[in-house]
Amino acid sequence: MSQEEPMLPDDEDDKRLMALVAEGDDDALRLLVHRHHARLVGYLRGEVGSQATAEELAMEVFIRLHRAASRWRPEAKLSTYLIHIAHNLVLNEWRRRGRKPTTALEFAAEPGDSSQQSARRVAELDEAFQRAIAQLPPEQRTAILLVVQQELPYEDIAEIMGVPVSSVKTWIHRARSRLRELLKDFYGNQ
Repeated sequence: MSQEEPMLPDDEDDKRLMALVAEGDDDALRLLVHRHHARLVGYLRGEVGSQATAEELAMEVFIRLHRAASRWRPEAKLSTYLIHIAHNLVLNEWRRRGRKPTTALEFAAEPGDSSQQSARRVAELDEAFQRAIAQLPPEQRTAILLVVQQELPYEDIAEIMGVPVSSVKTWIHRARSRLRELLKDFYGNQ
């Protein structure tokens, strides 16, 4: 990008990059992956409970984005479109597994790590959170992860999930209440 070229807001830049991807520009696709990968993996990890599976699913999202680039229309934010693809992949993953995801302790510290106690505490908190999230009904889990991790507005969540905004509000309220209940022992014992 030249110095004279103005900086575009992410949404407008995403639209420009998607037009380039549709024309076969692999560098534009790499920029989109770089921009959206971390948040996408964060959402997916919350849904499937595994960092490795989340990484695999995120790559599948970008593969599907690449395949659909010529058909993509900028009616919604690209980030919303990516989460919509990811949500469908999560549903497929749950069907494939025949059950809802369980938790995974993936961030435990290595023995001898100077921050082992702190890392163990973070791992315990992560495990408790993942266990609590896994106990939520799928709609509540998806809605709360999208609002907390992805910081999406209710309207975008409703679009992704294909439901009215009122349903999203209800699911998020119920998820927050249930998470408080499920995690009270974890925080009460500290």
